[in-house]
Amino acid sequence: MNLRKRHLRPLEAAKECRRRKKEYIKCLESRVAVLEVQNQKLIEELETLKDICSSKAD
Repeated sequence: MNLRKRHLRPLEAAKECRRRKKEYIKCLESRVAVLEVQNQKLIEELETLKDICSSKAD
């Protein structure tokens, strides 16, 4: 095996590693967006329930 082929394999492996890392980060960012929306809905629901409870206490 010549030097060029031996050098190419680590470069290809590094390229693949960077690609996988980028895909992983993209997936995490997507998950964060979903969780932020879910969190906001839960906050709104909590506020609604607090209002209902406080009006019943009056």
